[in-house]
Amino acid sequence: MKLINLSFKRSLGTSLANYQDKSSFFSSIFGPAKPIETQSSSHSQKLSAKDESMIELQTHNVKPDSLDKYMEAHKRLCEFIKANENEGLNLHCTCYGNFTVFVGDQDQFVHLWKFRDGYSTLDNEKRAMESNSEYKALKKDLLPFLTNRHNKYLMKFSYWPEPYMRSENKHIYELRDYHLKPGTMVEWGNYWAKAIRMRDYKDTEAFIGMFSQIGELYNVKHIWTYDSLQDRQKARDVV
Repeated sequence: MKLINLSFKRSLGTSLANYQDKSSFFSSIFGPAKPIETQSSSHSQKLSAKDESMIELQTHNVKPDSLDKYMEAHKRLCEFIKANENEGLNLHCTCYGNFTVFVGDQDQFVHLWKFRDGYSTLDNEKRAMESNSEYKALKKDLLPFLTNRHNKYLMKFSYWPEPYMRSENKHIYELRDYHLKPGTMVEWGNYWAKAIRMRDYKDTEAFIGMFSQIGELYNVKHIWTYDSLQDRQKARDVV
């Protein structure tokens, strides 16, 4: 699947300081914000989906002359993990999608993996992989084709729909990346719980919304899906 990769920084202020700012971006959409009660638990408890699953987002930057070889090697790795999802190694790990970036960093691939039971699945998967020679060989096969790679772990927002890949392999996906100030995650979640109903004009654009847990903190990622670039523009015009 093709991916548009965009990054933004939102200056929301810290926690309660911005709630009464009637000129703020969110207030202009929804009217004056109502005060949000003092946060008594972590934002992951308040905002995450009930299934406790964890999402790994992997970013691979590939040598321009090795794209086809990389895709073949990664396909073999995906097939191995799928075969061991609920039997064999019982990884309880599912691929949400593999994306080729065409707007943003070129020769870049983004992969989304779901770990069913969150941290416990992550711990079990890492132990199983570290001791499995076939997996280590498949992973080693990727290395000659990469210039660099990184990953992070995130949790799904509870108010976003459950992600699923569209049936035809013709859609484009847009990854929007937001960097928040500490203390504003709950405020962000409360407003977007309303905004997503306005933003998803055909009820099919919202793919997944996530916030970081391990890696860079206070990072939010939204992925939207469209039939085409023209369809994306229509969706933005409606909003």
